[in-house]
Amino acid sequence: MRLWLVLLLACCRLAGQAQVPIVEPRDFYKLVEASGVHAVVIESGHVVWQRGKITARACEAPVIAERIPKAMLDSPAPIPPGATMRQVLENRADGTPGEEVLENREFREHLDRPEHLPQALAFAKQQHQPLGWFIQEYGGKRILWCHSPAVLIVQVPEKKMSLVVSPAPSVEDINVLRSSVALMFLQEVAMLGKPDADNAIDAALDALAAGDREAAASLARKALDRFPELENSPDVSLLHLFSRLGLPETEASATAVIKVHPSLPTAWFYYGQYVENRKRYREAAACYDKILLHQPPWHNWTVEAARKELKYLRTN
Repeated sequence: MRLWLVLLLACCRLAGQAQVPIVEPRDFYKLVEASGVHAVVIESGHVVWQRGKITARACEAPVIAERIPKAMLDSPAPIPPGATMRQVLENRADGTPGEEVLENREFREHLDRPEHLPQALAFAKQQHQPLGWFIQEYGGKRILWCHSPAVLIVQVPEKKMSLVVSPAPSVEDINVLRSSVALMFLQEVAMLGKPDADNAIDAALDALAAGDREAAASLARKALDRFPELENSPDVSLLHLFSRLGLPETEASATAVIKVHPSLPTAWFYYGQYVENRKRYREAAACYDKILLHQPPWHNWTVEAARKELKYLRTN
């Protein structure tokens, strides 16, 4: 059943469910206030904290994995390479969101084969549209989240807690931990701990987004000094940060990311930018070609960006 947040909030009030204050996560409150967004925290169906009104339409509940046979879910998907059907349907496959993958003719033909669940594609589109849910792990807990320009929803099923934010804050490289509001919700409200490495990297990314490269570089260097394992972490947000700052750790970061996500176009683009800035033009061109020559074609912002970079390399 499609969920409307405004109806959910109205039902909570009509049922006489008092808005019970949660443990005082003052930094979370202050951050939401400073961000100027509207936000709602829901626990076990109760609205426990709210700032402003949210009328944005919510995403469907993530039910794909519960409705399709496990044998099919864990079988290889036709695209992208190395992904399982579960990863594609749960929007965890490399490259593009699940909705765009499902629009690919090769994937549709694969699902239409007799040995697969009848009308699996129709079910996916009708019952899980727009396949906007992502799955991550944080603090040892499973996190479900979805976003659109209008709304970001973060769920911690084990804690029966949800955060709804509108308009949606930026989510760098499909990683909800790169939203400062979502990260603080997980740390202070859901109480999943405070991994200092995530906080340090987010501070560097925030400084970079604000145009303060010097501060971003300083914060990134401090994070690497404290957590040297970050250099070899398969985190595309780290690769983005290191590449933009021109840090030598970009090489190790790119190796780690591409080893785990060999078909991720953003990884190839960020590394291509790094080697291009080092005047290693052949390597840069090879990175951009990885994006443009991929079959089936990616539907991703990096495609047009890579095309522009290649044109520049070939005319200069």
